[in-house]
Amino acid sequence: MNIETLKVFRDLVDTGSFSKTAELNYISQSAVSQQIKKLELVLRCRLFSRVANKIILTQCGDRFYDACKRIVLLYENSIVSIKQLAASRPGEEIRISTIYSAGVYVLQDYIRKFMSDHPETKVSVEYRQFSQIHGDIVSGRADFGILACPFRKPAGMTMLPIGKDEMALVSSMSGKLAKKRSVAVTELDGMDFVSFEKAFPSRKHVDDFFRRHGVKVNIKMELDNIETIKTAVSSGVGVSILPLSSVRESERESKLHVARFTGTEASRPLYLVYNRSRKLPASARAFLEILQGSRAQTADAGG
Repeated sequence: MNIETLKVFRDLVDTGSFSKTAELNYISQSAVSQQIKKLELVLRCRLFSRVANKIILTQCGDRFYDACKRIVLLYENSIVSIKQLAASRPGEEIRISTIYSAGVYVLQDYIRKFMSDHPETKVSVEYRQFSQIHGDIVSGRADFGILACPFRKPAGMTMLPIGKDEMALVSSMSGKLAKKRSVAVTELDGMDFVSFEKAFPSRKHVDDFFRRHGVKVNIKMELDNIETIKTAVSSGVGVSILPLSSVRESERESKLHVARFTGTEASRPLYLVYNRSRKLPASARAFLEILQGSRAQTADAGG
């Protein structure tokens, strides 16, 4: 006994006609008769009685018909829902591995713009150490990586500049620079300084900045993320140079004093990194276009 046989029985009861049942199921009238006989043989009872050339259900047939309707309806509804599911495109997901500062303070604007145009796409952001991001891209764990001032181009990767992050001097609210809105980099010579750890590209970037201007600072503490550097600076350990985007809230809340640099450009480049050998899904390409468009607007404004 199978679903097709049950459907034949149901259709025969509904139509009262062997010919219409055969047509509905794409079989011959004799095949209809054979399937009904097979059912009766299996169930060991008669399902129909003929009265004046009409098909009348027996008591057994009537009970079997109720069961058939439920079983066939469940089967047909399941087939429809499965086909609809197979035909529908599942929501896509973009996975991004980013350094904390770029993810929290810069990337969110891009994500908001993307989500307004592509609300069906999920964007997952994971905050990682810069040294982990390359591995995430290579392994396929992430579609994109966001890095600041990388010191070398990862093999097999495309690095797309997506903007610059202005850097500013941060100090405690009681420090000797706390009343200055702008400073020259030479004013930092000999001062106590809170820096990133030496392995970080941002550390090398700031060290190069000091070297270009002939400035030497006294490294009092080396830390591995912006938030701990901000805490150390607010406690009076020393001054630091951090992305302006990451300290605006602390400046508004008077937790840190922020001063801009004069006479020189103080910024760090931001890069989008992705595996050029991997075919990006449509949603990822759309996200990439938003970043490239923003980059073009920045270039035009700068020109």
